[in-house]
Amino acid sequence: MKTKLNPRRKKILKKIIEEYIKKAKPISSGMLVKKDFSKLSSATLRNEMLELVEEGLLFQPHISAGKVPTLNGFRFFLDNFLEEKEVNKKEMTVLLKIKEGKRKKIKELAEGLAEMTGEVIVVGFSKDDYFYTGLSRLFSQPEFEDFSLIRDLTEGIDHLDKVMGGFFNQIGETKILLGDENPFGDRCAAIINRVEIDNQKIMFGLLGPIRMDYNKSLVLIKTIKQIFE
Repeated sequence: MKTKLNPRRKKILKKIIEEYIKKAKPISSGMLVKKDFSKLSSATLRNEMLELVEEGLLFQPHISAGKVPTLNGFRFFLDNFLEEKEVNKKEMTVLLKIKEGKRKKIKELAEGLAEMTGEVIVVGFSKDDYFYTGLSRLFSQPEFEDFSLIRDLTEGIDHLDKVMGGFFNQIGETKILLGDENPFGDRCAAIINRVEIDNQKIMFGLLGPIRMDYNKSLVLIKTIKQIFE
């Protein structure tokens, strides 16, 4: 994004989005003062948050509520705040164990990723074969109390062959798709990568709410490519 923010406003936006990813609730100025900005008054923070609303990076869902990131707010976060982390030891052990397996490797890998992230994992093969796993975990997240969001996502999954087929030969590097870029629904997020495992070209997609832990999900998808290729 081309939006420019001063350092303090960037720090405030980053913290709001990180807290929203964890809590799935609007973030108030009072919460920020208690946790990270004790040297600023609530009034100062409210003014900064109103400026971020004016920039189109936050919105206020209710009169008395705190602020929630917009789609552009999440895009700004992805452009400016993504952190290259390492997979933790437990997750790496699981991935390496799957790599050494001889049977049902791809299915086990997808199920392992779904458990680690809490998101849906979709898998596509070059010979028009597709499957997904993790739907029940995803629907336990608070966004999916909205039935229309469930409907939008499941419509994309119902046409998995068309959606994944359209991407298969276009994906080289890992891609994060938000809003109208995401064929699974403009209120969801997708991280997609293509990997070669046992001489098969396979596309992995991780689907979830826009309020996704991008740092964790992205490093897991990238690690698959590193260790299996």
